[in-house]
Amino acid sequence: MKRTKMLAVLTDVVLVALVIGGAAWLFLAGLPPASWTTDRPLLPLSVDGSRILILLTAAGVVLGILLAAIVRRAPDRVVDGQAIRYGAYQRLVHWAFAIGFVLDFATAAWILRWVGLRTSPDILPVLYLVHFIGAGLIVFAAAIFVTTSRVRGEDALFPHWRDVSPALARLFGYLGVYGEPGAFGLSWPRGWQRGTQAFLSRLGIRPLAREGKFLAVEKVLSFTPLAILSLVVIATGLIKAARYFFVVPVDVLSWATWLHGLSTWGVLVIVGLHIAAIVLVPRNWPGIRAMVSGRMDLHVVQEEFPAWADELRPTEARPVAAETARAHGTPGD
Repeated sequence: MKRTKMLAVLTDVVLVALVIGGAAWLFLAGLPPASWTTDRPLLPLSVDGSRILILLTAAGVVLGILLAAIVRRAPDRVVDGQAIRYGAYQRLVHWAFAIGFVLDFATAAWILRWVGLRTSPDILPVLYLVHFIGAGLIVFAAAIFVTTSRVRGEDALFPHWRDVSPALARLFGYLGVYGEPGAFGLSWPRGWQRGTQAFLSRLGIRPLAREGKFLAVEKVLSFTPLAILSLVVIATGLIKAARYFFVVPVDVLSWATWLHGLSTWGVLVIVGLHIAAIVLVPRNWPGIRAMVSGRMDLHVVQEEFPAWADELRPTEARPVAAETARAHGTPGD
């Protein structure tokens, strides 16, 4: 086990050195000469944007290491009857991803005329610039998130095989199969529910009685496919960017371009399903507020995440004790 851990640390150090060293070399030696000219008006923007993307990847790795080393992760706690579900860092990373993908997909759809939109020489530079801004948000946020998670050893969102069954059961729960209101607040008739539950149980699909901080469905059907697809989008995007500075075989570039587009569509599908599950199912609505404010009402935590509520109970007693002390006129701690 110790040898495996040492090998993992060594691998991480080598990867970080390659990313930072490659970006530094690109910045110092990869600048075009002053006499560089081209008859392609969008080429300078593509070259500069691609260089910045590679530099942002390295900057995200460096910042991720600094955040993991300097900023201590605050423990989960209860404040004024609300559980702190997401910190500012987590919300910033989430919204950087979301905004980045919205910008990139919208501009790609326009540039490639996926929905019949027309382009002109005047609008193309703006679309390219916005596309690179969205890509910059994605690669920077991804580099920070992956680095901090790796350095801190955070793996709460990574699924296990035991999460697959309750994840699938939660999907059927969104149809109103397990008693709780599903999409649009609808539930199946009681008789149908019992029969369907028994059939699903025979298939090995059963809900988890006590969910933790992150639902099984979040880990299996939301985070994991989105993380894999995002990795493909970022990796293929960086290959497309690297062609301006390194010799990239034509076949590799062709495959990267194809995978980039395909994985982007995959991200759109997963994000669409993710949004639908949040918006259409009333029991998921508190999650929207939590991703904005970072907080979730304690009664919601107790109902939806009982195992996490158990972990929060020691911290829940502190505000209650302070309120009791103030009510009796005694100083708090």
